[in-house]
Amino acid sequence: MHLYILNNVLSDYTSGMAVIAAENMDQCRELFIKEFGEYYAKDFDEYAQFTIIESVGIGEPGIVEYVYGGG
Repeated sequence: MHLYILNNVLSDYTSGMAVIAAENMDQCRELFIKEFGEYYAKDFDEYAQFTIIESVGIGEPGIVEYVYGGG
């Protein structure tokens, strides 16, 4: 399992961030869209800046934490 730290997503005046545990980038995107909806898909596909921490001890894939950007 890897930990994906996404910056420059969930934007509303300023950028938000999300932390997702997933096996690969495809699963990470799937979990992101499932949680936040198609409205934020462009954030993931075009604007996200990723930091990936490999082989973390998190057992289940899913959203670990997130924060929306704000004004």
